[in-house]
Amino acid sequence: MAASRTSSRVSSISSGGVMWTDITDPAREDLTKFAADHHFESLDIEDALTTRQLTKVEVHGDHMFVCLLIPAQDSQGIIISRHFSMFIGKDFLVTLHPSNLDAISRMFRLCQTDQQTRERLMESTAFLAYQTIDGILNETFVILDNVQANLDRIEALVFNEKKSISKMINAVRRQIAVLRRMVYPLQLYLPDLVQAQKFSKDDLSIYFSDVRHKIGKIARMLDAMKEMVEIYNDTDYDTTSNRTNRVLAILTIIFTLTLPATVLSGLYGMNVPLPGGLTPGPAEFLGTFTSLMLIVAVMVISAVLMTVYFKRAGWF
Repeated sequence: MAASRTSSRVSSISSGGVMWTDITDPAREDLTKFAADHHFESLDIEDALTTRQLTKVEVHGDHMFVCLLIPAQDSQGIIISRHFSMFIGKDFLVTLHPSNLDAISRMFRLCQTDQQTRERLMESTAFLAYQTIDGILNETFVILDNVQANLDRIEALVFNEKKSISKMINAVRRQIAVLRRMVYPLQLYLPDLVQAQKFSKDDLSIYFSDVRHKIGKIARMLDAMKEMVEIYNDTDYDTTSNRTNRVLAILTIIFTLTLPATVLSGLYGMNVPLPGGLTPGPAEFLGTFTSLMLIVAVMVISAVLMTVYFKRAGWF
């Protein structure tokens, strides 16, 4: 037998003696009745309503309070946090979250519309709490898949020496840093969810072990991603430096080859008489342009000799 009650922000559904109340975008007045009926701690209510970055799992006699920061991804791929809280008792579960935390909203709607799913998930409050956490962790794996896809795109481009992808690398580094900041507290506190076992007559240890395994896997994946993105960052830095060095080497060689021409043109541009200049002298055996041809020949021969030397020296 199941029943449901719905208002603008507060929705409830019951099955098998378990009441699940889901509150989206919670306000203080939404928790007033539950706080009075189940003796919720005032500090827990404050933590459930706050926007502070807080993660904890606490046991208060006949109920538990869980407060988590959940990673989410917006339309631009930026990792953001979602605040999720729940109160777990023997016959009730109260979940509080923003309306755009899709994993919880989808699960609640499925329980409302599908009797078989409702009876399976709501066999006990402890099992239902596990299912909500499991759904959140599964959404986190989807985010990790998106980050890994970005890493794969970086890997395909990072060894291309013609362009720098530092902007892409920095974007992924930011994603990984934000995820690590949220996942680390989950590693510390989510294993404490095993204390919800007291609200179930069935042995749920395998399910709580699955939570520990998943959060540990997420942390290990993030560590591996952090290592890979640092390798890609070093590779991009090296290829960019090598490309810059090659450009500077080419420009240096070109400048060096023009030094003889610069010196000669500077000398013969001065307003003083020099051998082979405009003043009549011995350098006219090839006609009027003898001086010009001799000067150009000296420039070309100097450049050729320097090119041969640079080649043998391994400059290029």
